[in-house]
This record gives sequence, C-alpha cells and structure tokens, in this order.
Amino acid sequence: MTPLNNLFVERIKAQFPGEAEAFLGAIDRPVVPSVRMHPIKSDVSVSEAIDDVNAKPIPWNADGCWLDQRPNYTLNPLFHVGAFYPQEASSMFLRHVLKAVEAEMPSNPVVLDLCAAPGGKTTLLASWLDGKGVLVANEYVRQRAWILRENMAKWGYGNCLVANCDSARIGGLGSTFDLVLIDAPCSGEGMFRKDDVARTEWSVENAAMCAERQKEILDNIWDAVAENGVVIYSTCTFNPDENERQMEWLAEQYDVQFIDIDVDKEWNVTEVPFNGGRGYAFHPHRVEGEGFFICAMKKLDGMGKRRAKTDKKSPWSPSKLKVDYLNGHYSLYQNGDDVFALPAGRELLMTVLADALKAIWVGVPIGKSTRKELIPAEELALQIDFNPASFGVVNVEKDDALRFLRGEWTCEDSMAQGWNVVRYKAHFIGFVKVIGNRVNNYWPKEWRIRMDF
Repeated sequence: MTPLNNLFVERIKAQFPGEAEAFLGAIDRPVVPSVRMHPIKSDVSVSEAIDDVNAKPIPWNADGCWLDQRPNYTLNPLFHVGAFYPQEASSMFLRHVLKAVEAEMPSNPVVLDLCAAPGGKTTLLASWLDGKGVLVANEYVRQRAWILRENMAKWGYGNCLVANCDSARIGGLGSTFDLVLIDAPCSGEGMFRKDDVARTEWSVENAAMCAERQKEILDNIWDAVAENGVVIYSTCTFNPDENERQMEWLAEQYDVQFIDIDVDKEWNVTEVPFNGGRGYAFHPHRVEGEGFFICAMKKLDGMGKRRAKTDKKSPWSPSKLKVDYLNGHYSLYQNGDDVFALPAGRELLMTVLADALKAIWVGVPIGKSTRKELIPAEELALQIDFNPASFGVVNVEKDDALRFLRGEWTCEDSMAQGWNVVRYKAHFIGFVKVIGNRVNNYWPKEWRIRMDF
C-alpha cells in the first residue's frame, strides 16, 4: 500500500490527540469483510449461502454480518441473483438511522438516493421501504449509473427507478422527496485501508475541492426536499471540513433541525458534536469497519420554489398486453416497444419522475414487444414478485448455474421448447429460449462472469 500522505498524518495527530497512533495503525490493518443479506431472498444462513466462512452479526443492522475471510463472490450464483450484497459494515449504520426517522415518514414515502452508485445504500433503502412508496436512485456518472442499474435489478424491488442526472436537475423538481440520502462525493479517507487509489489521490487541495462540491450539491437539492422532510448526509472521510463543518454551513443557509440518534455505547460509534447538532462517526481503531460519518436532519423552511418541467405529451401509455408475470398489484405500461410493470397507485408519479429525470430503469421491466412475441427482460426473473407460471422451469446445480452466468448453455431433453427460466436452489436467475436443438442464453453480456472456474 502507498504510504499515507504526511499532511494527512499531521492532521490526524492534531484531530485525534492521544489516539492518533492507534488510529493510524488501524488504517494499515487488513480489512474485515462484511455482507448484508437480502431480507426476502436470503432463505438460508450466511454460512450456507457463502461457503467456508464464519459470520458474526453486525449489531446496528440485523441483515448484516462480518465474515472471517473474504470469499470469492464472483463464483457464487447467489451473489448474482441478489441474495446478499457485499457492503462495508460502517455504511450499514444507515439502517439504524432510518429506524430513528421512520416516525417522520408518511406511509408511502418518496425517497431519493442522490449519489447512489454502486448501490449498497440504495439496496438497503429498498429493503427498508419493502415495496412501499417510490425510490429514486440517481448517479451522475453515466458508467456508474449502469452499475447501479444492474445492482438494483438484482435486488429485485419494483418501486424503484434509476436516473443519471445532476443535482440541479433533481432540485428543479420542487418539493418532491420525503427523504433524501446524500452520500456525498468526498476525499475518501475512510477507504484508505482497502483502496490504494484513495491514498494516492488524496491531497489537501482535493479535500478542499470536495468540500466545495458538497456545498453545491446540498444547495442544489434543497428545494426538492418536502417541507418537514428528512435529509441524511454521509461521507466516507474523517475530514471535519467535509463532515461537521458542512452541517454547520447548511444550518446557516437554511432552517433545519438536526436529529439525535440513540447509539449503544458498546458499538464504539463516536458522537461528533457541532454547532446545533451532532453527527456519528466510525473510526478504524474503534470499530471493525471503514471510516464513515453520518448526520440526519429535518427541513423546516417550507416548500421548494421550483417545479419540474415535464413534456406535455408523455411517451408512457397503458399497455394493452395481458401477461401474468408478476405477483402483486402492478399495472403494465409501455414506452415505445418496452413494457414495464409499475406498482398500482404510483404509476403517474413514477412516469412523471421517469420523464423529468430521463430514467434509465423504471419499475419492473417486463420485456420488449415485437410483432411475433414479448421477449422477457433480463431483470424480470430477478424480481421478488416474479411469477414463473408462464415459463418452463429448469432447475440447475451450482456448476450449471455458473455456466449459465458465463453465457454458456447446452440443450437438455427435459427443457421445453420456447422460453424457460433457470432456477438455482430457490432463486430464479434468467431466461433461455429453446428452438429445436439450440438454446439461446439471455443473461446480459455485460453481466457475465469472465473468470475461469
């Protein structure tokens, strides 16, 4: 690993007097891997889902656990179907913060994860909502937005959409969101233990640039927060200028009420007081996790002034197709030849948001309608509400599941002609189409395993 920048070391010594030696020593210790299990898809224990590991529960998130070694996730089919998500333990504290603000939320909240890729906190938000409300997952960087789309598809909730736009565009929606998570781009000091690139890219100038960008993001998005809505701000840095100083700046600009979070002392989470409130920090010499800061607040200064500009004629229309591919209450909509299922009662909101934010993924993609047939969308089989009754089902063992995920397949006599869905254990993965003696594998090329096994 690249040695720590001397200016960073000097700041830590000043910031943590009496603890700096332990703090800096902890940054050079090995990373403790952790995963968060899907509350619906994970029908087995962690040790059954992930071979050769022992697990220890993470106290601030009931779905999370530390592992005694880092497994090869790529060669585990359950990783590809979204039965678990490798997520840093400190970040899972978001679930505890959400529990503390639940009383502030309406029954069907509209939620925004503003800087969402690759999707760890977004999938956590989706599990917390458990199908209620609407979740907008946004990522400004186009390439990362497609990674976010993949992870959200595999997590499998139908009340979500993925957008790829800047914070100013979302701010133009006006008072739309009951809860906004801003996991702000930062100097990445909390990642020094596991990411050598974060070490090499760190500088005082870069940290200052991040602090200015964070102010811009907070300012841009503020109007999109509903009156009395909740904002959760987080970073993966130890830098006060990117953490508590940002919260003080925000309170100078707007009328906010910071929210205290009850924390068990045995968790060794550090309270970070500032003028008007407090945040919560994870430090590597105290917690088995990477660096993390989080703070929650309520917006008190009324409605946003701006409103979204939407097209007069929406490309969305109710679909005339009659397919029974999902359990639960959904309505089918079309956008061109693409067919989507949207949760009943939220169709208008989701289509308006999709148009305003130029979403790249909405609801449950059902498939593409052609003159001959409806070609199932690759994401369909991964949805928690997927109904396989319209398809043949092919049950496979681990090796065949991995071969499918590599894009390989051979025809078996037991496979029905036409569309079949591949199932590994209790989990549906994706589709194959049998045409005579030929089998076409519809697992997306960009998702395929490229590792030998």
